Parts: sequence; C-alpha cells; structure tokens
Amino acid sequence: MSKSITIRERYEATCLGYDELYRSEQYEKYFVALKRVKPRGVVLDAGCGTGLLVEFLYSWKLLDDISLYICLDYSGCMTSIANWKLKVLCNGKCQATIGDVENIPLADKSVDVTYSFTVLDLLDDPFRGLEEMVRVTRGDIIVSVLKSLHLKDNLIGKYSLIGSTSKDLIFNIREMV
Repeated sequence: MSKSITIRERYEATCLGYDELYRSEQYEKYFVALKRVKPRGVVLDAGCGTGLLVEFLYSWKLLDDISLYICLDYSGCMTSIANWKLKVLCNGKCQATIGDVENIPLADKSVDVTYSFTVLDLLDDPFRGLEEMVRVTRGDIIVSVLKSLHLKDNLIGKYSLIGSTSKDLIFNIREMV
C-alpha cells in the first residue's frame, strides 16, 4: 500500500477531531509564514485538511485581497469539513476540491500564491508535489516540512528559509538561496 493511501485512511479516520488536535500547531506555522507572504489574488491551499488556514485568514482579516481561495485535499472527510467553513467564512469566493497535490487539477500558472503546510512529508513523491505547485503557481510558494524528517535536507541551501516553528521549517520555494 502506498504512503499516501495509508495517510488518507488515517486522516479519514481522525478528521472529526483534527482541529482540536492540531489547530494551535498549524496556527503557529501560519503566523510565521503569513508575516512574510500575504495571500493575494488566487490562493491555493495545497493539502488544506479541514480548512484551518482559511479560519486563520478570516480571523486575521486577510481574506480581502483574495479573489479566489482553492482548498485542495485528498481526504473526502477533511474536504467536507473545509467546505462547510468556506461557505460560512468566504462570501462565495472559496471552493473545496478533492484532489491530489502530486496531480493538482488546475491550469498552469493559474494561482498567485500557494501555501502547503506539512504536506510534502506525507506524499509518495514530494518532489512531484513541488513540481506541481511550481507548475500551477505564478507567485510565491510557501511550504513547511517537519524538522525531524530528511526532506528538509533537500530544501535547505536551495530555497529561502523564511521561518521556523518548534516542529517545522518554512520555505519560499520561489526564492532561491
């Protein structure tokens, strides 16, 4: 069984308690990243989970400069929770889509900013995921990876490290070192 299928099954089983378990950890990453790169235009949340990022953007009044917010996740349960939040918070300019970060269902250069928090670590092919984000994004691409995993070694020294949290390193993939 592939890594991504195992991860999807785990998220399907735990999605109802996800926000309670991970909200503060995710918000810490968002706070660090959004100090450096504000959302604007068409925004992709690649691996959006339950839509915690859109919650954060709403609470910090950062939705105004967004024309379209796309929440992409491969868990149907997570996406359904995100979809409910988007309907409540976004005034019709947000959409939740079930999809795979390794095969993003968007046109080339159709996104202004992509955020992907601790998603690459979960992919069968994280470099395919990065390639897809680069393909669909014309502006900044912000990703976080766990400090404890080797994937970070492939990003350090190549891309701009824009911040860190207790568990993650945050990079701008559009800024080369």
